[in-house]
This record gives sequence, structure tokens and C-alpha cells, in this order.
Amino acid sequence: MKKLITSITLIAFSFMTFAQNNFQNNINVNGSHEYSISPEYSSKMIVSLTNVYYDAQTMSLEEVKSGYRGKLEKAGINLNQLKERPLYYALLGYEKEGTVIEFKTKSLEEMQKFLNVKAIGVTRSDTNLNAQLSDKQMADYAKLAFDDAKAKATAIAQKIGRKIGKAIYISDTNLEKITESMYYGNTEQKRAYLISASFELL
Repeated sequence: MKKLITSITLIAFSFMTFAQNNFQNNINVNGSHEYSISPEYSSKMIVSLTNVYYDAQTMSLEEVKSGYRGKLEKAGINLNQLKERPLYYALLGYEKEGTVIEFKTKSLEEMQKFLNVKAIGVTRSDTNLNAQLSDKQMADYAKLAFDDAKAKATAIAQKIGRKIGKAIYISDTNLEKITESMYYGNTEQKRAYLISASFELL
């Protein structure tokens, strides 16, 4: 029994010593690289008889849609860029007839023009910014962020009279698809690619 207790104690002590030494001989840093995106903007408009307050008894859904499309066309919006999303409307749970019209464009100016069009029975649902990175872009940005992390680790090590060795851990949690709400007017096209890395501290 004493031998068993002694063995367990030695194993625990060895593990603690290893963990302590391992911690002391690592340096963990974050790296970043700023890059630009070419986003596509999308906005959904709820077109519903629920939103018609004055002529609800006489107007049909088709009249509401026609009036809205007419105003969009007058504003210079290409109607071919519009898509109806009836399922999306059904999921919203409105009692009266309606639909959702989605507009997509890569032009921020065109999106602003679309959002400025007001019509009876129409309310905005959401407006988003969407972008997607390719595998090559992600690999390139990760390498540049890694270089930044390595430079930071090297500078810190020099300050304390040490050097860094090989990278022993790299974490990249960046997403391939970027989807962000533009509710607060976020139109910035610069993004930061972030990684965290751990290096040997020699």
C-alpha cells in the first residue's frame, strides 16, 4: 500500500514539474493581419397588408407590391435584382397576406438608394454585409498573421534575455464566410485576421 501511495505521489510530482517547466518555456502571443473584403450587401423588406393602416379594406397584396416595385423602378433600381422569399414571410407569423422581397448588390451606393425607397405596406427586416474568403486567401492571411505573432514573440523574448524556438501551437478560428448586420451603419471593408500561437522559449 505504501509503495502504491509513493508511486502515485511521484507521478503527480513529475507531472506538476513537467507542466511547470513546460509553462515556463513557452511564450503565447496573438498575431493579426489587416485585409480588405469585397462584400455583397443584402436587404429584406417585409411587404404586408399588416402594414397597411388606411386602405386595408380596399388594397390587395398585389397592389401593394406593384406600388412598391413602381417606386423602386423610378429610383433606378433594377427589378431583376429582387427576389421574393414567401417562406421567410410565413416564418414571421403575420396574420395577413404578405411576402418578403430581398435585394442584393455589391454597390453600397445602390443599396443606400434601395433603402431610401419608402412605400405603403413596406417595412425593413434586415440588412447585411456578406463576404467569403477562399482557401488561398485564408492560408495567405494566416501566414501573415503568424509572422506578426512570431515578431511579437521574438521582441518579448529579447526583452527578457531569451530567444524563441519553433512554433508548438497555432490556433486559427477565423470563419470562411463573413456575415454582419449593417444595423449600426457598419460599412467598413477592412477586417483583421487573427491567430494565436505558442513558441518555445529558449
